[in-house]
Amino acid sequence: MKFVPLSTSILLHLKRNGYNILISKNTVYDENPTWYPLTVPDVDDYLFKLNYKGKMLPREEPALLVIDDVLNNIDEEQLQGEVFIEINHLQELQDRINLYGKKYTCISNREYYDFAFDPKRVLVRNYALRTGNHLLYLAYISLNYSKHLIDEIKDLEDLTRSLICLDQEQAREWFSLHDITMVQSDISIYDKDTILNIFLFGTDQQITIPLEDKDELVYNLMHTEDLLTLHDLYWIDPRIK
Repeated sequence: MKFVPLSTSILLHLKRNGYNILISKNTVYDENPTWYPLTVPDVDDYLFKLNYKGKMLPREEPALLVIDDVLNNIDEEQLQGEVFIEINHLQELQDRINLYGKKYTCISNREYYDFAFDPKRVLVRNYALRTGNHLLYLAYISLNYSKHLIDEIKDLEDLTRSLICLDQEQAREWFSLHDITMVQSDISIYDKDTILNIFLFGTDQQITIPLEDKDELVYNLMHTEDLLTLHDLYWIDPRIK
């Protein structure tokens, strides 16, 4: 539990965990508000009731943000203040490393896995992209795969700018718009935090492992119609190469 600077990645995490509103004890005129995430059944109804009951003077009006509105309409540099979160990302990462270690018993042996199929690297990269903590991943690459460092810095920066998080209906529309029928996960496709990229048949893929093996915890393939029954929110790498 801690306060962290308000950012797009934090808003996406809060949305993924079911929050849809940020409220503050500060007023709309404060330059550095403190935010608290809130989940309401119906955002429009909540805002209507709030406005109906509001009897405060304009300058006393409490600050409030609708997470979806902010993600769709406000640039990163316009976000102000700090938000209280209960998410322990590092503990989540360590729990996943421990879980994957039961499947990939040599998960910490750099000589056993190559760069592409290194489960721990995939987990740390996923963590870096979702949280914005790039330093941990780049330190891992620098220590274990130094010849890939420059390329990974560029790819991480590019994907961080491009990465999207869509709800189920938005994801369905996006897949249909781009005629996408198959996706490939980074971590297990059944994990709510998996990041999906577009799998195009007939093209060279970076990974050459049995992608359809149900026992694998990385690089799973799935048809989009099956995928859309699994989660409420989807992290997608929209870059179609």
